[in-house]
Amino acid sequence: AGRENLPMTVQLNNVINTTTGTRLYNVNMAATILTAAVPLAIYFISGRWFVRGIAAGAVKG
Repeated sequence: AGRENLPMTVQLNNVINTTTGTRLYNVNMAATILTAAVPLAIYFISGRWFVRGIAAGAVKG
């Protein structure tokens, strides 16, 4: 497995921690937003099923 097969969270960590000299906060924020966009979109689209599953697991009896 090469560097291109790493999870997005590891890639994000590599982008943020490999900057040399001044910190490029705009690049770090753009990478963070792009990393978080897909999981958030999936959650917002299928949010009602997440809540329904959590509620079904909480019912006793």
